[in-house]
Amino acid sequence: MTKSLKEKFDKKMGFTPAIMHIAAEVDPKMAEFYNFCDSAVQEDGALPSKFKMLLIMAMGAQRHCKECVVSAMRGAHNKGATDAEIIEAIRVVAVAGGAPAITACKDALQMLKDKSFEKMGCGTK
Repeated sequence: MTKSLKEKFDKKMGFTPAIMHIAAEVDPKMAEFYNFCDSAVQEDGALPSKFKMLLIMAMGAQRHCKECVVSAMRGAHNKGATDAEIIEAIRVVAVAGGAPAITACKDALQMLKDKSFEKMGCGTK
């Protein structure tokens, strides 16, 4: 992964997802493509970036991907999402996705409870 791409992730999300380090080693063009797509999420537009990250968190829960939930929740938190906003988004996940989706939120809820956003998850600070 290029230093500039890592710095960009760190600045925008507060960490670089571990998968990006691996992807950049295996296929540097994939990392650059991800960077291009990521700008749609990381930049404020009609929706603030923190809300976009909460949407991605909910989508990850619907797919039962706890790593996706943790990564997006960390990103939303680092973008300024409050505990209340994160919890409300997880409540919506529970309503829309039921037990399987809320189960995918377990690690994210634990991080929120412990205030340990660097301790768990798929990214590195």
